[in-house]
Amino acid sequence: MKRLRIFADNLFAHEMLHLLSGIIMFFALYKMFGQIKYGVIAFWVSLLIDADHFLESLLVNRFKFYKIFDDYPHIYWQKLGKMTILFHSWELLILIIILGRVFGQSALALAIVLPAILHYLIDIFIYKSFKKMPTFLYFLTYRLYCRFDIKKLCPSS
Repeated sequence: MKRLRIFADNLFAHEMLHLLSGIIMFFALYKMFGQIKYGVIAFWVSLLIDADHFLESLLVNRFKFYKIFDDYPHIYWQKLGKMTILFHSWELLILIIILGRVFGQSALALAIVLPAILHYLIDIFIYKSFKKMPTFLYFLTYRLYCRFDIKKLCPSS
């Protein structure tokens, strides 16, 4: 278990874990639907979910792009006093599934939702194990209820 701690303490290592999950999702979705486009979408979703972290980092660092990887997310959340992480929301996945069904794009919806679920589960396992992340943190309604206040969302940090 101690060897896994690097994924909680090192942002580059953590993103490499998501890169690996993206490659796995690429092959899984390609095999599931027989079309490479769904594999490509799944791969990019695995990585681009973390764009919300980078947007928050840009805010803290006053849009200095070269500083995006300088701080780990919990550092800039403490500086902001807020944690929004809008792309890390279980409710968003439910909405995507519903929209996929309504517009007849269920395969596309699954190509977005399945890698997102894997991404969330990786984050939850790593951060709950090593950073004491609260169980409900990836529910947007919970973050809204706490008004995105980092002290209410992560009292142990």
